[in-house]
Amino acid sequence: MSADATLREAFLRPSAVAIVGASADPDKTSGRPVRFLRQHGFRGAIWPINPRRREVQGLPAYPNLRALPRLPDHVYIALDRDPAMAACEEAVALGVPVVGMLANGFSEAGPEGFAREEELRRLVPGSGTRLLGPNSLGIVRPSTGFVCTANAAFAAGETRAGRISVISQSGSAIGAFVSRGRPRGIGFAALVSVGNEADLSVGRIGTLLVDDEETDAFILFLESFKHAVDLEVFAKRAAQAGKSVLAYKLGRSATGAELAVSHTGALVSSDAAAQAYLDDLGFHRFDMFEAVLEGAPLFAGQGRSAPLRGSRVAVVTTTGGGGALIADRLGLRGLTLAGATEAVRRTVAAAGIHVASGPLIDLTLAGARPDVIRGVLGALLDDPGCDAVVAVIGSSAEHVPELTVRPILDVVSAQKPRKPLAVFLVPHAERALALLGEAGVAVFRTPEACADAVAAQLRPSQPRFDRAEAFRPTPQLHEALRVLPRSIGEHQALDIFALAGVRAARRCFVGPAEDPRPLLADFAFPVVVKVASADLPHKSEHGGVRLNVSSAGEVGDAIAAVRAAVACHAPAAGIDGFLIQEQKSGVQEVILGLRRDPAIGALIVLGIGGIFAELYADVTTRPAPVDAGEAAAMIDAVRGLAVARGYRGRPKGDLAALAEAIAAFSQLGAYPQIAEAEINPVIVGRAGEGVWAVDGLLWLRAGP
Repeated sequence: MSADATLREAFLRPSAVAIVGASADPDKTSGRPVRFLRQHGFRGAIWPINPRRREVQGLPAYPNLRALPRLPDHVYIALDRDPAMAACEEAVALGVPVVGMLANGFSEAGPEGFAREEELRRLVPGSGTRLLGPNSLGIVRPSTGFVCTANAAFAAGETRAGRISVISQSGSAIGAFVSRGRPRGIGFAALVSVGNEADLSVGRIGTLLVDDEETDAFILFLESFKHAVDLEVFAKRAAQAGKSVLAYKLGRSATGAELAVSHTGALVSSDAAAQAYLDDLGFHRFDMFEAVLEGAPLFAGQGRSAPLRGSRVAVVTTTGGGGALIADRLGLRGLTLAGATEAVRRTVAAAGIHVASGPLIDLTLAGARPDVIRGVLGALLDDPGCDAVVAVIGSSAEHVPELTVRPILDVVSAQKPRKPLAVFLVPHAERALALLGEAGVAVFRTPEACADAVAAQLRPSQPRFDRAEAFRPTPQLHEALRVLPRSIGEHQALDIFALAGVRAARRCFVGPAEDPRPLLADFAFPVVVKVASADLPHKSEHGGVRLNVSSAGEVGDAIAAVRAAVACHAPAAGIDGFLIQEQKSGVQEVILGLRRDPAIGALIVLGIGGIFAELYADVTTRPAPVDAGEAAAMIDAVRGLAVARGYRGRPKGDLAALAEAIAAFSQLGAYPQIAEAEINPVIVGRAGEGVWAVDGLLWLRAGP
């Protein structure tokens, strides 16, 4: 048996589990793990550890782990912080394969807690023990009754087994999934609360479960990104195994955005970075908690063989209003209604029902008969004219649920649908919800959740493998960065960008008192005169830029005017000199930036450039690096770049050159000393002319 297989057995199917700190009171937090293991029918040995008692909840108790009949596969520590650390040390010394820890007061509790967590983390390497937590509410494996958790939601009754594994950074969320899934008939292969991820991370646990025979799909509940390398390994393994990953990520609000001095930092919120990263991993992100839960069956069980791309959705309904609700939401997700093909029309006509030629397949109340629903759904699921099917059920779902859902269950049982099938219940219909859910059918209470899930199922979601290996650092650029000072001027930044492969407009730098005229003999006019100041990253806001300077003689006057404007608007700013640059004009201006996220890594940002970059905030983001093909997709994703695409007969820009520049610029992500970089604007010339970087910012990290 492989090391992962052995660990997976101890993780999900232990033959013996010890609960350290087990309380005799089954209602206490520390008493729940023993209570739930017994209540849910765990068939292995349960060994409470409590030195003050000889018996706990009807089971013999032991004073410590060393006193047990044999080494347990799995230990769950339900003690406060300091005694929990001592118990963990004992478990590691004995070689227990898996240790879960409930205690808090670690990295989430500030510097002292972080130091304690580091101490805990140092126990594990080389020991043969893997740690879940701290701050973990445990693990649940419904099929075996291994409900080793302190989460109170598992007191309510049976936890249904299913084909979906949940890995959550929030311990309370595993209870929310179970309690909300129960009335929907949704079951789970495993539920894991990862806690602080001091050792076992979300990605490592996901990789461990990829080969689990009970898991068809994953739900991740994420509060932050930790251990990015582990997540990327998991993404690759899940894709290779054909197992989808659904993600619900907290932190969409603007309050999570990081302040930065560049336009790039202001444009890229933490949520935009998260979205770009999840897309890069090939994970399906959901906006709504309800959608990720209700949509999961589309990706598990009968949904696994469904195609993962397309845009045509057939909506069959007996209630026009309910069908319109779904149609509207599908349209907002970029999907189209397939309507009824000739084969479907013949099926309906055979039942004496006429279907109008519109995009909805509206059977009206006359078509609510089970034989009609059965025939239409069967025809649609075999019809090459659509990529997914949504059945909308009206008030009959509430009043005669068994009769209403029976034809859907018959079709699913007989045909094993080869494309996504979703059901939207217009009324509040708990019984119909449960019947469909228990059969593995994706059933939804809201049109929003239904449309989100269907759109996710039809959206391609292939992860980009080996991103780090796509970086191509060069010795020349590495040496140039090594000798740069911490404070970098625009002239030096443009030199670095040119070394990376982004062409800059011709320019020269003059000192504060230097005569510029000898340097301008071969320049093409007009030129731009700009102040060089480390105190003024946005020069135009302080009068630090003069355009359309038409001769060498006027350059001196422009420098004097810039100097006076800066003295007026920013009197405390130092002036390092002046940059004189050939003025370029083109089809459009864009902003191109690189921002380094502490968890995700380097991100590339493309948007509408110039002084209004932040106002329009029309941007797209990708993890670096990107190749020319991915760069072209970024260009297509920025709506405002329609101008450069030849909008309404305007001249087309050199988008091929822009894509090459984006790809070249993204290679700067290979250099960890670069904290942030930006070109604003990049001038896009006409097709065949190329692009020019005309303004640049670069920040290096402090320290080695």
